[in-house]
Amino acid sequence: MEQVLVFVSIVLGVALAFELSNLDKLLRSKRVRWHWAQPLFALFVLLSIMSIWWMIAGREIEGPMTLGRFLPLMWVLVILNLLAAASLPNDIPEEGIDLAQYYQENRRYLWGLYGLFFLPLGVNWFVYAAKQAQSIEQFFAYAGGDMMGLALILYLFFARNWWAVALGFVGIGAITGSWMFRAL
Repeated sequence: MEQVLVFVSIVLGVALAFELSNLDKLLRSKRVRWHWAQPLFALFVLLSIMSIWWMIAGREIEGPMTLGRFLPLMWVLVILNLLAAASLPNDIPEEGIDLAQYYQENRRYLWGLYGLFFLPLGVNWFVYAAKQAQSIEQFFAYAGGDMMGLALILYLFFARNWWAVALGFVGIGAITGSWMFRAL
């Protein structure tokens, strides 16, 4: 398990470096037209990176860690790196960059990646919920948050109007905010 945590920490550190490097470029540039959506999306990615590390650091893995068991985790790590690299623009053209336009031009890619990130986690949680639940009500109590997360990701994939995007961000913010109460 310790080797897995070290590897995960390195890969997530690379993702964090992508995101922070792009943030540094934006903050230093005078050619940025700021908009709330893209920095907030980047914050969701940052919280996802920290949450995955937190989840793995606090978990006892039962049995041997085979390559087959590791591949879904590697999938999540790769997708998180892609999300971190794209969450903020990595180049600022001479004419500058408008973060509202960047969000609208990249929203399907960004939320598509988020869906791919969430997919193995959601499947894992649904299987866990199905095993633990004694009734359909218990299943939805266990899996309801993940179902809501998947629904919001799909919603934001299509949402173009800023009020609709804001509504989706409130939902995603509530879900990521709930992660703050998870203990190691």
